[in-house]
Amino acid sequence: MSSTIVIDPVTRIEGHLRLELTVENGAIASAKNVASLYRGFENIVLNRDPRDAAPILSAICGVCHSDHHLNSVRAVENAGGLTQYTNSYANETTVLPMNAILARNIVLAADWSYSHAVHLLALAGPDYQFYGLLQALNQSIVVTNYADLLSVVAIPAQALMHQIITLWGGKAPHQRGAIPGGMPVRPSSDVIESTIARIQEFRTTLDIAAPIIWNYLTANATQLSSLGAGPGNFISMGGFQDPTNGTTNMPLTIPRGVITYPSTTAESFDPANITEDTSESWYDQSTPLPVTSEPPPQPDMSNPNAYTWAKSPRYNGNMTETGPLARECISGIYPKLGKVINGIISSVPGLPLNPKGSVFDRMVARALELVALVGSNNTTQNLQVLGQPLNLSLVDVLNALGLPQNGLMETWLNAMDVGAPSYTSAYKNPDSAQGIGLWEAPRGSLFHWIDIKSGKINDYQVIAPTTWNVPPNGPLEGALVGTPVGDTGTDSDLLQTMYVVRSYDLCLACTVHYIDARGNDRYKRAS
Repeated sequence: MSSTIVIDPVTRIEGHLRLELTVENGAIASAKNVASLYRGFENIVLNRDPRDAAPILSAICGVCHSDHHLNSVRAVENAGGLTQYTNSYANETTVLPMNAILARNIVLAADWSYSHAVHLLALAGPDYQFYGLLQALNQSIVVTNYADLLSVVAIPAQALMHQIITLWGGKAPHQRGAIPGGMPVRPSSDVIESTIARIQEFRTTLDIAAPIIWNYLTANATQLSSLGAGPGNFISMGGFQDPTNGTTNMPLTIPRGVITYPSTTAESFDPANITEDTSESWYDQSTPLPVTSEPPPQPDMSNPNAYTWAKSPRYNGNMTETGPLARECISGIYPKLGKVINGIISSVPGLPLNPKGSVFDRMVARALELVALVGSNNTTQNLQVLGQPLNLSLVDVLNALGLPQNGLMETWLNAMDVGAPSYTSAYKNPDSAQGIGLWEAPRGSLFHWIDIKSGKINDYQVIAPTTWNVPPNGPLEGALVGTPVGDTGTDSDLLQTMYVVRSYDLCLACTVHYIDARGNDRYKRAS
């Protein structure tokens, strides 16, 4: 006998998600995730000056605002010839000054850091009883409940990173400093020192929290790795260029690439392989189209098979997962961590624990990325795995992975050329051109494409990270199938479902870019 469960809205995520779950024999047999808002940002920027796109499109999201802004700038710079993708999109060449690249890295790393911290602590944290953090933190600061954790830890941490964004981008959220040609701030010793001081303050809290989160997740690895298997296909559009050896053929700290299951080897990325399908979405588009020639979205709710505003992006026809786990598998960092652990405790065969990804793998990969960006001063060998001591500290892990102890952010700051320019006036609006912005945002792969004609925006497309993860028949719907559902009539019945959903750190605000002010119901309630 089957039953239907509707969760609307799903809380502690970004944006508006409705879940429709069919349950049979105590487990989810099928799932529909409904992205329930459409805002039409790609249509808003049409017929405007290309330089207007970034400040408008940053409003797609209130969390990864800097990522949308800067990636739109990057698409315009690509159209204007300031930046080219080289070596089959693996590298980049730019006429921008080195300081501009490094300053953008700092702004976006600060954006990632607070986003990851807020997810681990405030969004997913309650599902795991905060990993035991409340008891540990209460020994040094007064943190006894969720409100305390927000006011004493999460919000101050976010404030520190917003202050860093402001130092380099002019304001936060929605910095406006980045424009085609570079950044507004010429690096000075005082701005660099002010930024490092804020990173170090953030790091102090992270050094306490990260081992506790790691030990909790690994102690529950058997359960968490059995939940939420994805398609096994992963995509990364790369991020954080390294200009320290010149701005020609710059390597990427986070490489671009694609993994197609059952292979675990990354292949080169090509945007020509991306299509978007709307056969089950509320749009007027009859067939899958290449995203680089796709017309602006036209809402159409007449399709009887449609149930969501989320489109279905595919790479080489495949549904593909994106996010911290995807990029760490493509870079090799996450499997490398598995080899380090396996060398100490052979009962842990490697990472990811589930080759298709899992709740455990997504949560751990996000925490690892946060430590890599911010760094660590924690030399206490208190890390465990599966409840057994690893005799490793956070600093030991960074050293084993070849990552800087003081974090990537501080490394980029120390590489800046103090007093040198961060801007070039080389950009001119092209009369006719197309440009692509490729970037990894906190939640995964972010794609911006612009078509310019007669000096104005003729077409624009955005594929945000969650769009990859929540389409019809996509990674999240598949990951939910098989998830156990209890029958006690309490909140715990759906706890494992929430583990799966929140492991993706969803942002539906990004996924669909019009709200019906008349309040009309867009869908029928499942019985």
